[in-house]
Amino acid sequence: MNVQTQEILSTLRGELTTKNALFLAPVDSSIERLVYFYISGILREEPQRTVVWLCLSASRDKVLSRFEDFGFDIDPKGRMLFIDIDAPGKEHHDDTLYCSSVADYTKMASHISNIFLNNPSSLLVMDNMNVLASDTMQVVENFVQFIEKKVAENEGSLLSILSKNILPPETEVLISSFFDVVIEITNVGEIHTEIGLKDFDFRYSVEDGSIEFEPVQKRIKRDRLKILIVDDEPDIPELLKLSLSSEPYDFLVAHNGEEAIELTLKELPDLILLDIMMPDMDGYEVVEHLKKSKSANTIPVIMVSAKTAIEDKVKGMELGIDDYISKPFDKREVKARIKMVMRRLGWVDEE
Repeated sequence: MNVQTQEILSTLRGELTTKNALFLAPVDSSIERLVYFYISGILREEPQRTVVWLCLSASRDKVLSRFEDFGFDIDPKGRMLFIDIDAPGKEHHDDTLYCSSVADYTKMASHISNIFLNNPSSLLVMDNMNVLASDTMQVVENFVQFIEKKVAENEGSLLSILSKNILPPETEVLISSFFDVVIEITNVGEIHTEIGLKDFDFRYSVEDGSIEFEPVQKRIKRDRLKILIVDDEPDIPELLKLSLSSEPYDFLVAHNGEEAIELTLKELPDLILLDIMMPDMDGYEVVEHLKKSKSANTIPVIMVSAKTAIEDKVKGMELGIDDYISKPFDKREVKARIKMVMRRLGWVDEE
């Protein structure tokens, strides 16, 4: 591990010691590796802290095997406790408490309360918020609020993971609001988070199983953003401009893929809102073309499309898009997602 990586991880761990944090990321195996890497650092560098793992999507044995699969050498004895789902014939372990299902909120809450009472300053890991999100949101919110209270009373912290663009936008926003800090991760290896009044921007890479971090220099300093809207339906750009009329944005419009590429290379916009389904060249092809350009390959792209299947979203993420908005869109979501993406690049709306 290089010095930069050590310093960045040490800073993150220090800032998050008493905060509840959510890793918000595209569906990507390297994201899981990153979270396991972060937790292995806590086990290695902070011997006073116990890691309590609430097994929502992976069993106790699977969690331990993933540390090994990812190449992270940990000794869980005395350092990790688990809350797992019981099943007939399942082998029980001394370091594990059991529940009947992921919806057994009463038992899970009781276990967490007792563990933190006896192990203050611990870290609670809820390994997949998408699992809980399949239940009634009011029930989930009550559960999270209860365990946050118990964790805080014992000077601990909470960490969880949520896959982006899988849940309905309003559900994703609601779950994110449960946490003090949201750590946004893109599929192109960039991380942005705001902790208090501080912004943190990093880039990470995975090579030969090891993970390295480096700081990212903020790039956007101007007062207004230049946004290119690409859609073959003429009403959509007008609707987007109307929805964003109160924001400090200037707009360019392209009605097909070729025009989008030409305008991008000429004007170098700060952001592209890109439709997928266009007659001459679809949005995927536009992204592929721009990623080959030295001058345009870092311009963030948010796809705005009526194609809502997971496969469509994943395809865009694999090409390097930064976010995805489904049609018909709500102007509040459009505003929020633009600001979320642009904050990663260091732009702050001074107005």
